[in-house]
Amino acid sequence: MGRTTRAAIRVGGLKGREGLKEIEHNLIQIDGVKEVQISLPESTVNIEYDPGVIREEYLKRTLNSLGYSPYVD
Repeated sequence: MGRTTRAAIRVGGLKGREGLKEIEHNLIQIDGVKEVQISLPESTVNIEYDPGVIREEYLKRTLNSLGYSPYVD
């Protein structure tokens, strides 16, 4: 079993339960993603994933393709 890491990605455009379900549904299906938690008040998507399988950049691109733009820190 590979190691896991967490990414807290702030995104724009988070609103409503349907959007949350869409994000969770799409991210949890990606190989290497273990857990997805979303904070609507903080506009943050918290993802636990295996960096040996998937890169954080891919997760950000996936969020962007769903219409939720990651903030650049």
